[in-house]
Amino acid sequence: MTGSRPTLFLDTTIQIERVVGSRARQAALQRELAGYELMTSTYVLGEYTRTLVRDAVQFHNLVLAYEHMDDVMTAIAQHRNKREGGRMMLLWANLLRERVYSRAHALDTLELYIEMGLVNRFLTGMDEVLGATECSLAQERPTPVGEAYHLRAQCTRRVKECALPERLAGEWRDGVAAVASGLCDHSDPALDRMGRLAQRILDDPDTARGRNCTWYLGDLIIALECPPEAALYTTNRRHFEPLCALLGKRLHRPEVDRDHDHRADRPATHRKDGVIQADAQQ
Repeated sequence: MTGSRPTLFLDTTIQIERVVGSRARQAALQRELAGYELMTSTYVLGEYTRTLVRDAVQFHNLVLAYEHMDDVMTAIAQHRNKREGGRMMLLWANLLRERVYSRAHALDTLELYIEMGLVNRFLTGMDEVLGATECSLAQERPTPVGEAYHLRAQCTRRVKECALPERLAGEWRDGVAAVASGLCDHSDPALDRMGRLAQRILDDPDTARGRNCTWYLGDLIIALECPPEAALYTTNRRHFEPLCALLGKRLHRPEVDRDHDHRADRPATHRKDGVIQADAQQ
C-alpha cells in the first residue's frame, strides 16, 4: 500500500463489529477508521464466513423451522453454543435497525445477508485484502438446499486446500519458532496450546491443516500475516498482546482506550501515533 495514511490490519472481531455492532460502536469505528488505510486478509474472511455468515444460515434455518418469531428467540436463547447464539442475536438486532419485524421479511432479508450481503459489508472500505494463506474456506459461499442453506465451514488435514504449511515453513518460520519458545507453559491454556502446536509445526508444517487451523491457530496466523507496516486492530488483546510482543508486531490502541487509561491513572505504556508495542503478559 502506498497511501500516506497509517495502516491498520483488521482482524475478525473488528470486522464483525463493523457489520453488526451496536449503533454507537459502528459509528465510532466509522469515524476512527476513516483516518487509516485498511487491510485484512482472505484468512480473516474465512473466519468471518464460518462464524457470522454461518450464524446467519443457522438463524435463517430457525426462522424457517418456527412459525412465530418469539419461538425463534427462545431457540436462540437455548442454543447449545452461546457464542453462536450471541452472534445470531447481533444479526437480529441488525434486522430490527433495518425495521425488519415480520417472519416473511426476516427470511427475505436474511437471504440477502447470506447470499452476498454480509461478505460485501466485510469488503466495504478495504484498501487491500492479503491472500498469503490462499484459504479455500474464504471462497466458500452458502448454497441453497430447498428453502434452507448449507455452508461448508471446515477443511481437513487430508486435503490440500491452502498454502498455510508452505508459509509456516518458509517466511513465517522464525515467527513460529519465537511463539514455540515463548508460549509453551504459558499460564493461559489457549496460548500454551498455541505454543505447543507451534513446536509441532516446526517439525511438520502440515500439522497446521484442518481443525488445528480453524480452531486453535487463528490468532497466530492473523498475527503472522499482519505486515510490519500495519498495526493489528482486534478486541482480543488478551491473546494478541503476547503474540505481537513475540513477533515484533504492533497492536492498535484506539483513542477511547487511551482516554480510559488516562482517567484511570494507569501506568504509562509505550505509545506512538496511536499504537503501542505490545508487552507479553506472562
